[in-house]
Amino acid sequence: MRFPAFVLSVPVLLFGIVFTAPHDRVYAATTTSSPGMWGAISGVVAATAAANGFVPADPRIAETVKAIGAAAAAVGGSIATATGEAIASVPWVAVGAAAGIGAVLAGVPTSLGDDSMGAWQFNPDGTVTVNPPGSSSGSSGSGSSPFPTLQQGQPYWVDGTSVGSSPEAAAQAAVQVVNAQASFQQYGWTEELGGCTQGSTSTEYQCSYTVYGSDGSGHGSGYQYASLGSGNWTGSTCSSGLDINNACAAYVPPPSASQPQPVTESVAQAVAGVPADDLSEPLDPALLAALVGALWSQAAEDDNGYAGLPFPVNAPPTAGQAQDVETALGSGAPTVGSAVSGAGSLAGASSTDPFSGTGSGTGTGTGTSTGTGTGTGTATATDPGSGAQVNLGPDPGIGAPSLEAIPTASQILAPVLGLMSDLRAWAVPAHTSQCPEPTFDLWGNTYTISAQCDLLDEYGTQITVAFDVAFAVAAVLIVLTA
Repeated sequence: MRFPAFVLSVPVLLFGIVFTAPHDRVYAATTTSSPGMWGAISGVVAATAAANGFVPADPRIAETVKAIGAAAAAVGGSIATATGEAIASVPWVAVGAAAGIGAVLAGVPTSLGDDSMGAWQFNPDGTVTVNPPGSSSGSSGSGSSPFPTLQQGQPYWVDGTSVGSSPEAAAQAAVQVVNAQASFQQYGWTEELGGCTQGSTSTEYQCSYTVYGSDGSGHGSGYQYASLGSGNWTGSTCSSGLDINNACAAYVPPPSASQPQPVTESVAQAVAGVPADDLSEPLDPALLAALVGALWSQAAEDDNGYAGLPFPVNAPPTAGQAQDVETALGSGAPTVGSAVSGAGSLAGASSTDPFSGTGSGTGTGTGTSTGTGTGTGTATATDPGSGAQVNLGPDPGIGAPSLEAIPTASQILAPVLGLMSDLRAWAVPAHTSQCPEPTFDLWGNTYTISAQCDLLDEYGTQITVAFDVAFAVAAVLIVLTA
């Protein structure tokens, strides 16, 4: 089954489970008008599981969604207790901020909706730095980008993990990644792109940049290098012409005194400042994927009965998967309002436990595995383990495997020792001899030389042993080199 078809079949799978067996709070957080946040979260979990090789029918997918709901409820309850408000008033974006969504986004400012909105940077201390449209760290509006649209089927340029529709666009995306780093923000530095010139080949460009301080003073300069990508662009269409880490990014213009400046405030203050006109905008897929990843990671760390899928550290939920899920949900996809409004204020949500996933509603979907189908109905909570069991067929009666006996030391060494049977049988042959005593005549006298024999008689045993050793060593070397 191809991935898009799988995503489209997710609602059918979810509602099919709900309608055919008694369930316990799994995918039932749909609303009368749209699945909203829970439909999107369920879809992203299923899509990520499929991308990591798990089959759609794996019951651990439902357990994962259930655990994410429990984790979200626990975080939401803590926020409600700390602020003295009802849990129904806690928005999803606040839950994500407390669950560590900022770490998932790597500190990169992310728009809640489309490129015309301001970007939010979730800080480790729980605050949010809101970058208004046109600010030095936020987006400037989809229409203000000077670069052509990055679209499928067209050439693209690469600068590290940044992609652009032109060499200048790729270099600008790389500059924005640098400006989002904590070290640059700590010192109030901003890297500003200059001009780009063609390098030694037509597929490489060299783009200059200068680093400025908050007071306008210079802090060095250098170059960004953009190279022509392989083939044509196959990712998402980005009206800004910029893509950072496989997600469309808003164009951030160079800073100036006339631009609105970022504001760091609490999540509650940031939520209150979202314009009403932006609430109907589709939720940014990067934000949705980061929310699922943060909650999933937190849920998987619970050693007390977690029965879901392990968190895929090397292949977590991506903005592309979230975008496919939102496209499949259509009008039922979550909006900015779904993320910043009180979770209990959403249609179909429980006012006492809005993050649990309980509720009722309708949903439709099509699947293309062996056919197509739609499902509609009212959901009631469930534990998939209490439903119909999967029958894998009759027991083949194979039985338990048998193990061979453990070999002894002699059995292990026998093949090696057997190769040296001739060597083990070799011995120095017996030999008898008499010490020669040479004689010679000189000046009428006969002289006999027998001193060596006296030495042999006195030290014969030691000499015999020494030569036995010498001949044994020589024999071993001859045998082993044969």
